[in-house]
Amino acid sequence: MNSNIFPFVGAVLLVLANLLAWFLTVLQLPGNWLIVLLTALAAWLMPEETRFNVSWLTAGIVFGLAVIGEVLELGAGVVVAKKHGASRRAVWLALLGGIAGALFGAGGGSFVPVLGTLIGILFGGASGAFLGAYLGETWKGRSEEHAIAVGSAVAIGRTLGVLGKMAVGIVMMLVAAWDAFF
Repeated sequence: MNSNIFPFVGAVLLVLANLLAWFLTVLQLPGNWLIVLLTALAAWLMPEETRFNVSWLTAGIVFGLAVIGEVLELGAGVVVAKKHGASRRAVWLALLGGIAGALFGAGGGSFVPVLGTLIGILFGGASGAFLGAYLGETWKGRSEEHAIAVGSAVAIGRTLGVLGKMAVGIVMMLVAAWDAFF
């Protein structure tokens, strides 16, 4: 067998593994960080003198994008919550509620393959964030109107943050694939 095929196979495997990792991000697991790990592994294993390789610069760019994705996901909900006067307790409960809701949503939405899971995660995460923020605000003795406003804002912020993180994951995959093949 021609030894020139191995780097090509490595590039194809990187793209497929990164795609699988991105689906973990959709499931609210650390898929973007797995993309970073896989890209760094490819930079380490794929010979530089072959046509199909990944540079350490690309691995660094992918790492930076992963950090941006995390900031988008966590920051969007917190910024929106603080803008609407949320208490620290509401922010923490929204964060925990969003994670728990996403996990329950994944299970509930899994009856419809891929799209159902994604919708379940987004809806469950938003619902959990809303409930957490609502409980945090009412626990602090704030009015129900205020608690609903904060909860609604947090749910929207969390959903936008998750969608932003998923979009960053797609960019990460494309950057790694581009370097591996071109």
